Amino acid sequence: MAGVNLQQPRYGRKIMPLFLMSLVALASHGADGPASPCHQFYPNVPGETLLDNDTVVVQRFIIPPGQWEGVHAHPPNQLYIHVKGGEWTVRFGDKTETSVSPDGEVGWSDQGLGLDADHESRNSGDEPIDLIWVAVKPGCMAGP
Repeated sequence: MAGVNLQQPRYGRKIMPLFLMSLVALASHGADGPASPCHQFYPNVPGETLLDNDTVVVQRFIIPPGQWEGVHAHPPNQLYIHVKGGEWTVRFGDKTETSVSPDGEVGWSDQGLGLDADHESRNSGDEPIDLIWVAVKPGCMAGP
């Protein structure tokens, strides 16, 4: 993938497992597939499906500075990788908080999040955020 830096992260988790790096590298050879409950969808930010097979859905999103993603859901059994992190303002209903996701940060959510959570995030930093979502099948098929 052009422009993706897979070097060791400088912050947060110091070691990105080899299988994740391999997955991201292999994902660049995938093709867009049909949308499913496992696909992450942001109303205001287009994404790219890098891989969709019987095991995983891998998507990439570039969130420009100042951009809100729009209210969205998250499927369960989802891994995220901040290839290029940044500052987020996260909103749940009337509550907002700001946090920083460092380059190379990896996280996991086994619980989904429905639209009723009234959740969205904004890149409140000065640089684009490069984010990879990996939804593991069949667990994500149940939906949030």
